[in-house]
Amino acid sequence: MAKKSRRKKKKQQQRVPSLYEDLVVEILSRVPYRSLCRFKCVSRSWYDLCSDPDLRKKSPQTLSGFFCYSRDDNLNQDLSRRFLNLSGRGLPLVDPSLPFLRGLGYADVIVLQCCGGLLLCDCSKSSPYDTDYIVCNPVTQKWTVLPDTEELHHRMNRIRLAFDPAVPSCFYVFLFVRHDFYGIVQVEIYSSETGVWISRESEWGNFTDVNDEAEHVFFNGTLYAITPKLSLVTVDTEGKIWRKIRTPHSYVRPRLMKDEAFIAHCQGHLYAMHIDFRNDNQLSVWVFKADGNEQWTLKHTTSITKLLGRQQYGQREFYHLIAAHSEQNLIFLTGGAYEELLSYDMDNQEAHVICTLQKYFHGPMLPYTPCFAEWPSDGC
Repeated sequence: MAKKSRRKKKKQQQRVPSLYEDLVVEILSRVPYRSLCRFKCVSRSWYDLCSDPDLRKKSPQTLSGFFCYSRDDNLNQDLSRRFLNLSGRGLPLVDPSLPFLRGLGYADVIVLQCCGGLLLCDCSKSSPYDTDYIVCNPVTQKWTVLPDTEELHHRMNRIRLAFDPAVPSCFYVFLFVRHDFYGIVQVEIYSSETGVWISRESEWGNFTDVNDEAEHVFFNGTLYAITPKLSLVTVDTEGKIWRKIRTPHSYVRPRLMKDEAFIAHCQGHLYAMHIDFRNDNQLSVWVFKADGNEQWTLKHTTSITKLLGRQQYGQREFYHLIAAHSEQNLIFLTGGAYEELLSYDMDNQEAHVICTLQKYFHGPMLPYTPCFAEWPSDGC
């Protein structure tokens, strides 16, 4: 009897570490990746535990920084591309020069878009006409060359990368085929799952176009893009559901400039934002209620100029929305007389200057949130 009791007790003791480790892994899977990296310094066993690729994939990701460009015009685009690290500490999470793509023989790599942790790049070899479109993950260094189509390299057409980290097994690329007079007449959709393009005639009607300078949003299998007339056009990944949604921007100011409209996906909802530089840089934020009535509800308003305690000096005090945090009521903007990058927390109504952009950065700033999930790729 004593032997059986000791044997049973020994088995229970052997199971405890496994149960404890499973519990720790479950807790750590809810910790942001940057915090996870700090835990590696605790001990060798913690280093091994926190380096587990499966744990890293489960760890929630947050906005890490922005891809942007240096003001040094003597450098080519690869060398002048920088990564602005929001933490302000340590090395950037990714190498902005994307050396794994340059190793494929490309002389020039231009980052066009960032969506859900993936990048859409225009890569050229010996000639600017000898180009490939590549979708890559700068963290895992996986990549896919998009197969050529007749319309892919036509400069008049518009291209959009679509990736939802909640469904990391597949990404999509939407190609808007445009006509000189009629606008978008066709949409070609690439799926990494099938590796092929499908083509659909546009059901948005004549004279519909997309604003090439505005942000687009992709979630729940649907792409949202802003038109020059400040409406939203949507299409799903199969090209079966086409919609037009009027944005609140057009209600506020019918003559609103097209580059003042901004949309974002925050906390599971579609947001529309606008800064009225004619009125003390008044920020307005709306949320779209897809509850059958499909209405925009005003969520928040404030004056950026008054918030910062500044006076408005004409167009020099113009601010531009560039990103919104996916899980917090936090937005990012650039501009002002001092050319700064700022964050604004809608919950506590506080604005913070992150850094100045006057000396080092200019051009488009692409928000980047890392994604450690694997996805099917033609690359290595």
